[in-house]
Amino acid sequence: MDDFGKHMIEGFRERNPFRLLYDLNQPRIDVYQTDSDVIVKAEIPGVSKEDLNVYVDDNSIRFSGQSRRREEFKDENIYRSERSFGRFSRAIPLPVEIKSEQAKAEYQDGILSIIAPKTESAKTRGKRIEIQ
Repeated sequence: MDDFGKHMIEGFRERNPFRLLYDLNQPRIDVYQTDSDVIVKAEIPGVSKEDLNVYVDDNSIRFSGQSRRREEFKDENIYRSERSFGRFSRAIPLPVEIKSEQAKAEYQDGILSIIAPKTESAKTRGKRIEIQ
């Protein structure tokens, strides 16, 4: 998809009144890179490790899961319910190519951390040049 198409979709999503409903089930993420790795961290509180799935390929990371309501109360007794429950998934395109077979995932304190080493070509892409 060209840049114009991406901007149109992003613009619609930003002005879409139903955006909040979409965002409720989208875990918030950070994606960053070091000299050797690409790191993805996702906030997924209250989900058991057994309810998470992570898929990695050379250019993207996808994770999905399900948050379950575990409280023992009836709907008619609810005073306020702001937490979202149900299935979620997220696909993250990566800024560089990674070694998918060496990626590792960890889930601790509601944070899913995925660390994937960059390929050698990703590490050496680009160089600083002198301005004349």
